[in-house]
Amino acid sequence: MPFIKVNGIQLYYEIEGDGLPLLIISGTGADLRNPRPRYPTLEGFQVLRYDQRGLGQTASPHCEYTMADYADDAAALLEHLDIRSTNVIGISFGGMVAQHLVTRHPDKVNKLILACTSPGGDDFSSFDLRKILSNSSNKVESWLQILDLRYKNSQIELPVLNMVKDALNMNTRLFPHLITDGLSRQLEARSTHDCTDTLRGISHSTFIAGGRYDGIAPMQNLFEMHSLIKNSQLQIFEGGHLFLMQDNRAWPAITSFLSPESDTLKV
Repeated sequence: MPFIKVNGIQLYYEIEGDGLPLLIISGTGADLRNPRPRYPTLEGFQVLRYDQRGLGQTASPHCEYTMADYADDAAALLEHLDIRSTNVIGISFGGMVAQHLVTRHPDKVNKLILACTSPGGDDFSSFDLRKILSNSSNKVESWLQILDLRYKNSQIELPVLNMVKDALNMNTRLFPHLITDGLSRQLEARSTHDCTDTLRGISHSTFIAGGRYDGIAPMQNLFEMHSLIKNSQLQIFEGGHLFLMQDNRAWPAITSFLSPESDTLKV
């Protein structure tokens, strides 16, 4: 299995496909051993994924984790694999990491996609997931309610949310069930995320995407990122925090943006 040592930790990664390099940075508690959807629209890309520090098969050092650590881990992985520059998709917490990656290591990033994420700070932070863990009554229901604000409405069919609920009831290794030391340290680092002052310096072509009913990264946060990143476009999709699974327009829009022939941004 592919392990490398970066920034003093043993890091696990996976590469699949051929074509343009594409780094996908996953969200809170992500573990590559867990099942994940396959997206046929990613054909034509060489997709790189990895377990972030403290998660999955990557080492969990017993120290404070910072957002800079997560960004530097990603940059060191790219350096080790001799990937000079790559397109980057950051999803949820991964979108926070991607913001720090592009500001700390701008030459490592080509095009940038920020999905269901937030710029942070006092006014535009994502929902503090530590509140879910402090709810001892029913973590799963609390989690589902912020994943999609329509969840409480019994009149609306939400098949993806029902699928997630079934998965959570069957798999106790998924967030918010399994709370490891590494995950706790990730949540602490997440709570400090703030790129509101640095995003103005990004010149990269950026696609910002999110769900209309997201209770974790609400639309106001997406609009704020769009206002801060001068070379960006924004698209709101039908869905919540899982809009990438809920709206079948989402991935085609992302891959269209990533296409070398794409000239969708009006600078």
